[in-house]
Amino acid sequence: MKTCTVGNRNNLVISEQEVPKISDDEILVEMRACGICGTDVEKIRGNYSSRILGHEAVGIVASTGKNVSNFKAGDRVFPHHHVPCYECHYCMSGSETMCPQFSKSNLDPGGLSEFFRVPAWNIKKGGVFRLPEGLGFRTATMIEPLACVLRGLGKIPVSGSDTVGIVGVGPVGMMHVTALKIISDCRIVAVDISEDRLKFASLIGADMAVTPADAVREVELATGGIGADVVFVASGSSGAIGTGIKMLRKGGKMIQFGLPPPNTHLPADYSEIFKREISIMPTYSAVEREVAAAIEMIASHQAEFSRLISDVFGLEDAEKAFNIAEKGEAARKIIIERGEN
Repeated sequence: MKTCTVGNRNNLVISEQEVPKISDDEILVEMRACGICGTDVEKIRGNYSSRILGHEAVGIVASTGKNVSNFKAGDRVFPHHHVPCYECHYCMSGSETMCPQFSKSNLDPGGLSEFFRVPAWNIKKGGVFRLPEGLGFRTATMIEPLACVLRGLGKIPVSGSDTVGIVGVGPVGMMHVTALKIISDCRIVAVDISEDRLKFASLIGADMAVTPADAVREVELATGGIGADVVFVASGSSGAIGTGIKMLRKGGKMIQFGLPPPNTHLPADYSEIFKREISIMPTYSAVEREVAAAIEMIASHQAEFSRLISDVFGLEDAEKAFNIAEKGEAARKIIIERGEN
């Protein structure tokens, strides 16, 4: 089978491997579609500890171990790559993604493979979901990233009277815009350096679309000098983080969604953060309750999410897909697929 891996020179390698063998408690999934995440790009750059590519995968159960009774060959599924224990102190405190077991579970050899093994742990803990009838594989690749978005949105409730900034409207920023328009009547301010992305953000529901240079001034004008109530930073760049902080009103709240590269330092005067009572909260990954909510939202709003897809490639063209994901300013969500979708 074909699979994508990170090479020794931080490059993408498409190679032939044996189809993974499964135990009596595992399932083998035939990948039908898998989204490219920003963390996949970072893994190839060498800025991420894991080297497993593909965690936005959906597909069809190819075979099951003899002890697996709740799935059968032919089932259309989304398998979550990381699943916590739901029993430790972190899990019981609502910090499930900090669970020591969370990152130990993963798809083998990764979702960007023709076939992958789903560990018994993921199955036992409820990390494999059947896809609703009528939900296409391409659109279903957005389950995992949307679940992560919903986890962040759940940390800071947004009301209809709020002004909400989204700094960085790449694929996941666009998903923030889409989700917010579904769940809230808030005013959305999209911020990005790309004119193409700003135009698309306006098309999908952003009330304002501005460059970082204009963001603070435009938000102040729109709010009578107050500033944004909430900001979601969907980029890991220090410049985006700094812009997000400056956009906030006194007492405002910021969710850091994008992964900053190693050794990134907070680009702000901490005394100003203190005096203005700015709250900054990171959000990392998602768990099964957010996955279930994401599946329901996507199944109910397929048109809104399917239009976020800009490019679809076969597995053999994964290198081209990654190049576009890294450099294509006009690109939105990029999908790798196999077979009919």
